Amino acid sequence: MNMPRVSIAGLVLLVPLAAQARVVEKIAAVVGSEIILQSEVEERVAPLMAEIAAIANPNQRAARAAALRRQVLDRMVDEQLLIQEANELKISISSEEVDRSIEQIKKDYGLTDAQLREELRKQGMTMAAYRQNTKREILKYRVINIAVGSKISVSDADVQNYYERHMQSANVQVHVSHIFLAIPENADDATALEKEKQAKALLQRAQEGEDFAKLAREYSEDAATRAEGGDLGWFGKDILPKPIEELVFSMKEDEVRGPVRADRGFHIIKLMGRRVQEAKPLAEVRDQIRGQLRQREMERQTKNHLSELRRKTLVDIRM
Repeated sequence: MNMPRVSIAGLVLLVPLAAQARVVEKIAAVVGSEIILQSEVEERVAPLMAEIAAIANPNQRAARAAALRRQVLDRMVDEQLLIQEANELKISISSEEVDRSIEQIKKDYGLTDAQLREELRKQGMTMAAYRQNTKREILKYRVINIAVGSKISVSDADVQNYYERHMQSANVQVHVSHIFLAIPENADDATALEKEKQAKALLQRAQEGEDFAKLAREYSEDAATRAEGGDLGWFGKDILPKPIEELVFSMKEDEVRGPVRADRGFHIIKLMGRRVQEAKPLAEVRDQIRGQLRQREMERQTKNHLSELRRKTLVDIRM
């Protein structure tokens, strides 16, 4: 069961143990007027720890566990910032909305109730925790759509320019997935090197055959694509950041490469597919182009929005 949030003034919690010992909850982070408890971080990390337990070297195991805790905490800070913004915007998510989302997930993956519960059990997660996670994802998506999506406008001129540059004649397109590890703003060289080390470790795991989408859902720090296993969709040239584009268009299908540094962090890239897009009239592809340009701008502005929320909110990391 998730531990309820408490005020900073109510930090010390008394737990009735056999010896009547006093247990003090540790603060992992302060986000504005709210706190994230270390026990909450441990609860979120727990389903991800099984693979770390298999690392033989104790120093490597401890370093990986510490890095994973920090990644999860960073996500939780972003979530808390968005939750606080949701409160300001008076946004709430009903149980019926959570039900509909879970039903859609079951439909998409062809799962029965029993199969979904079994999958959750394998991941060390209860249905109650999964419902809470789903509610949190819906809330974040809605806040981002209001705070960021409402400001994004793709003009007819933008669509026309893209069409003339990329789709007026046959062109190669690539289907890309990624795992993104963010480098915090104002990070020192040691922090950047640690992120690169984590990225290389994930790259090795993916190249050795682990499911890329599963790794992305567990470790990627790109809130816009994490739930979809890091799927970025189809792209022509001059859409992806240049360092990624140069890598992707030199890759073979199903190949995993990286890490490549771009957009304030490291990307591990998987080429899902490649196709030659035959030229079509603008009228047939107008909506597709508009959606693609909007998605790209949405991802960029979401990262900027989260950075801005961190700048104007007290965020004190204590782990």
